[in-house]
Amino acid sequence: MAWLFLLIAAGFEVTFAMGMKYAEGFTRPWPSVVTVVAAVGGIYFLT
Repeated sequence: MAWLFLLIAAGFEVTFAMGMKYAEGFTRPWPSVVTVVAAVGGIYFLT
């Protein structure tokens, strides 16, 4: 089960990294929301 959580967290981290590019300094609302949700999801699944 731990490996599954790690893979899900990795997916969130990749989404977070890509979201940072499209958020353009958090000036675009929807990519910013995706970025924040991905960051929280990644942290949740890593803990």
